Amino acid sequence: MCGLCGLLGEDLHWSDPLGDELPRRRERLRRIAAINQVLAVFRLKVEDFQGVSYLLLGATGKQALASGLDQLWQAAETMLGRQLDPLDPQLLDHLECPL
Repeated sequence: MCGLCGLLGEDLHWSDPLGDELPRRRERLRRIAAINQVLAVFRLKVEDFQGVSYLLLGATGKQALASGLDQLWQAAETMLGRQLDPLDPQLLDHLECPL
């Protein structure tokens, strides 16, 4: 995607909230913070990329772009070389007691 397309806005995704309580940009940043809480246990981090994609960053310097949460999860699995279980006890413990 070129830079101009990224500036025009993103398509709605099934995970987008139905209400408009927060401005779209603020909601996106809130979502990225929540995603980072989940991925921190795997030593991964996500950043916003031009307001339309997610940039996944690995602990070893690997990077991947994803346009939605489903692609982001798949990219994380590919980067780690294993399937990720959202009900993994280690992940759930991390989310219950964040540092």
